[in-house]
Amino acid sequence: MLAIDGLRKVYDGHGRRVEAIADITLTVEDGEFVCIVGPSGCGKTTLLRCIAGLLRPTSGEVLLDGKRVTGPPPGLAVVFQEYGRSLFPWLRVADNVELPLRAAGVAREKRRRLVAAALEAVGLDDAHGAYPWQLSGGMQQRVAIARAIASDEQRVLLMDEPFAAVDAQTRADLEDLIRRVWALTGFTVLFVTHDIDESVYLGQRVVMLGSPPTQVVEELAVDLPLDRDQLTTRSDPRFAELRGRVYAQIQKAKLEKLEKT
Repeated sequence: MLAIDGLRKVYDGHGRRVEAIADITLTVEDGEFVCIVGPSGCGKTTLLRCIAGLLRPTSGEVLLDGKRVTGPPPGLAVVFQEYGRSLFPWLRVADNVELPLRAAGVAREKRRRLVAAALEAVGLDDAHGAYPWQLSGGMQQRVAIARAIASDEQRVLLMDEPFAAVDAQTRADLEDLIRRVWALTGFTVLFVTHDIDESVYLGQRVVMLGSPPTQVVEELAVDLPLDRDQLTTRSDPRFAELRGRVYAQIQKAKLEKLEKT
């Protein structure tokens, strides 16, 4: 479904040259849930924006379903961390979710059906007429997720630390929500997070990035049961073992970054 081949990104400006991504090659299978973790400033968001067609890589390429990504491709949606800035406060919840469908020329009746289904999937079927500013942060992020999954043509969901700005309890609820949405839709999900526990809890595979200039340093298969919950899964000795593996790799990357500076 998704192939990143030799991706490199260099920023040039104000007499300063920064190599954010050195060389990343990665594949994500159709319907797979992959989490990406790495130390702060390692280029996780840059990588995701290159994949989404929002940034042009310096070299290398991104292929979505065999086609080269040169701009935001159809069938791919992004959920950002700053949900408050991605929703239009003057539009009601249903209108926010409907907006990309309207822009794509989807017929009115079909738009209504898709919006209703998406809001039901994220547990907001009673919030159609509310404005975003009337909702909690967690509910606003649910609206952003609903908008991302509303189209019946969407197949890939990119998520850039989407739960970082909410409290711990809401974060746990949203983690379980996105697992349910993934199981329901069969989307291919690429989820960027700085939270090690979250990456192991959510993903089928964890891709670990090193210190800048970034490369993939390890890929870890998460062999936990498919059905997961916050209490049982996080109490599983295997969860602790996998978490420790990721933690050790991230700490190593942090140390390498300090040595470079």
